[in-house]
Amino acid sequence: MLRGAMQDNADTIADRLPSPLRRSRRLPVVWARRIGLLALPVSILAGSALIAHRSLEAQPVVVLEPRPERPAAPTIGTESADSAPDASLLSRPLRARALALGVRRVVLDAGHGGDHPGASSENGLREKDVTLDLAERAARLLATQHLDAILTRTGDDTLSLKQRSEAANRQRGDVFVSIHLNSFNVAGVRGIETFYLGPGDQLDHEALAAAENQHSGYSLADMRSLLDGIYADARRDESKRLAHSVQSAIVGRLRTIDPSTADRGVKSAPFVVLVATNMPAILAEVSWLSDDEEAKRLETVDHRQTIAEALVTGIQNFIDQTRPTGQKEGQQ
Repeated sequence: MLRGAMQDNADTIADRLPSPLRRSRRLPVVWARRIGLLALPVSILAGSALIAHRSLEAQPVVVLEPRPERPAAPTIGTESADSAPDASLLSRPLRARALALGVRRVVLDAGHGGDHPGASSENGLREKDVTLDLAERAARLLATQHLDAILTRTGDDTLSLKQRSEAANRQRGDVFVSIHLNSFNVAGVRGIETFYLGPGDQLDHEALAAAENQHSGYSLADMRSLLDGIYADARRDESKRLAHSVQSAIVGRLRTIDPSTADRGVKSAPFVVLVATNMPAILAEVSWLSDDEEAKRLETVDHRQTIAEALVTGIQNFIDQTRPTGQKEGQQ
C-alpha cells in the first residue's frame, strides 16, 4: 500500500496521472488496506478501554496466608532447643504431692537412752525415760490411723545418732521424728520448739546441736558428707513443713492446759541425727523439764498422753497435706 501511495505521488509530481482503469482497479484494494490499517489501532484502543473499564470494577480480593513452616525432622542423637528442659524449673521446690508419694511408715526416735540420760528435772525425771514413754504412746496412736510405727529403741538402750539414722533408713521410713525434752538455764523460760535440718539460725541453736551431737558415732572423716547433707538437702522443704505441722499441734494443745506455754517456733539446726536420714526428719522438743510445774505434769499419765496425741495430730496433718489427691486415709 505504501509503494502504491508513493507511486501515485510520483506520478502526480511528474504529471503522470494513472489511467482510470488502473485507478479503478487499485482503489478497492487501497482503501481496503487503509481501512484495515485504521481498524487495527481502533481495535487496540477499544480493547484497552475494555480492559481499563473492567479494572475499575470491584474484583474479589484473595488473601493468601503464609504457610506455616514445617519443623525440620530431628535427626537421631540430637535434641531440639524446644524439647530441652527449662533449667529454672530445677530451682523450684518439689512437693511430695507432685510425685504422688504417700506416708505409710513413721519412725519415732526416743531421744537419749542407756548411758545418755539427757536432761533431768528437780523431781528426778529423766529425759530418756519420758521420751521413750511418749514414743510408745505415739506409736500406738499411729497404729489406729493405719500407719506403721517404727521405734529406734524399745528399751533403755545406748544408741549412737548414726545407729538411729541407719535404723530409720533400713526400715525405709517415710518420716522421722526424734522426740526430746527441753531444759533451759534461764529461770522462767519455757515453751515448745521444733527443728529441721539446716545451719543454725542462731549461735545458741548451734550450741544446742553440739550438745545433742556428742554421741553421734561419726568422725571428722565424715564431715564433707554431713555438710553436703546440711546445705544441699532435697528433703529440707518437706522437713520444714513437717516441723511447722507438729509445732502448731503441740503448742495449740498444751495451751489448753497452760495458757502461758510459749511458742518458741520452728528453727533449723545441724542435728546429726537429721543429717543421715533419707526422709523428711525433725527433732521436736515437745516439753521442758526445767520448770517445776511442767515437770509435775509430766509425771502424770494424762499429760504424757496429751503430748503424744498432739504429736500424732501434727504428723497426721502433715500426712493429710502430703497424701495424693483422691487417696483415702488408710490406702497403701
